[in-house]
Amino acid sequence: MKGGRGAAFGQAFSKLKTKLDLPAEITFHSFRHTVSTKLRNQSASFRELWIDRVLGHEASHRSQGTMNYTSSIDVENLKNVIEALEFLTFKLDIPNR
Repeated sequence: MKGGRGAAFGQAFSKLKTKLDLPAEITFHSFRHTVSTKLRNQSASFRELWIDRVLGHEASHRSQGTMNYTSSIDVENLKNVIEALEFLTFKLDIPNR
């Protein structure tokens, strides 16, 4: 959806990034890549289809079974994928507008 929620979120992220004086090479997409890498490299055996769905990607492996027979993914599976993410805790001081 061009110009929809994704574009609005990207603009909000850019404004926050500017306020925090983060370098230009840090993009929202770089966070998405980090999440993808962490999920694909952990010991849990999540299906690629679940990870792709959490990240908002089309299935990275378009098998005949995926295209024709997968109508939905159980929300519990997506919840497990999201809850498996662990990051070091840090404090971020976000300046007021």
